[in-house]
Amino acid sequence: MVNEMTRDTAIHETALALVRLPPGTSGNIQIQPRWPARQVLINALAWQKIQDMQAALPSHLGLILTRAYEPRASELGKARTWFRRAGIWLFGCIYRQRKAEIADIFGSNGHDVDGTHIDLSFRLHGRRVRLLPLSVFTPLAWQKKRMDIYREALELVKKELLMRGFTLHSNQTESLQIHCDLVQSDLPV
Repeated sequence: MVNEMTRDTAIHETALALVRLPPGTSGNIQIQPRWPARQVLINALAWQKIQDMQAALPSHLGLILTRAYEPRASELGKARTWFRRAGIWLFGCIYRQRKAEIADIFGSNGHDVDGTHIDLSFRLHGRRVRLLPLSVFTPLAWQKKRMDIYREALELVKKELLMRGFTLHSNQTESLQIHCDLVQSDLPV
């Protein structure tokens, strides 16, 4: 009984721990922190699930981890707040008809919570696929074209995420950043 309790406690603590990943490759996953970040902090359970996912994907399809936990009170968190404000203003000027998407696109989307909210990208045959070549400012027509070109790989990545307990963002632009959240029921309480 004590052994089982200790094991459960260890699993709980591991799942809540953050893994610090510098740029490079770890577990066959490319780590490319989104500027201006210099590392990616990710929940240990989410990281394990992403590694398991990479192992299940075909060898020509490689995951890239770009973003996870960014504490709001950190210098990075403060910088993101300023970038969001500038982005909201610019997005509103360029895409007046898409103002309803601003909260989805420019909200923190959980990145300031616990490391279970992550953004991914992928490589196909060794080349990084840029689904949003102009970041969130990529026009919807371009987004659709990129989705059509890379549909098979994108659907495979999304399917694998869903099988591992992640949910995908409902906004098309965020979805193309492959913003996903580990379902809280997968985390120990």
